[in-house]
Amino acid sequence: MIHHVVSWTLREDLDRATSVERIRELLVGLIGTVGSIRSLEVVENVAYPGKNQDVAVVATFDDLAGLDEYQVHPEHQAAAAEIRGLVTGRAAIDWES
Repeated sequence: MIHHVVSWTLREDLDRATSVERIRELLVGLIGTVGSIRSLEVVENVAYPGKNQDVAVVATFDDLAGLDEYQVHPEHQAAAAEIRGLVTGRAAIDWES
């Protein structure tokens, strides 16, 4: 199982709630479109604002090939492009269990 986590710092000049909801809509909307997604959740930070990032996607895939399928899928690429306009920073980690 491959676990995929990407977290972002939201732009301060945009409404936080609106940005989080849009990121959630974009990424949760990929479930059923990208067949390799086994689970996907968008979560919002609730502790240590200013230190922690604001929002993250937590997803799982059967294997690296499934993660690769997700990464290059045109719908994911379109979602990622829109998300880049809502954020100022990004971090990611992928691991296998």
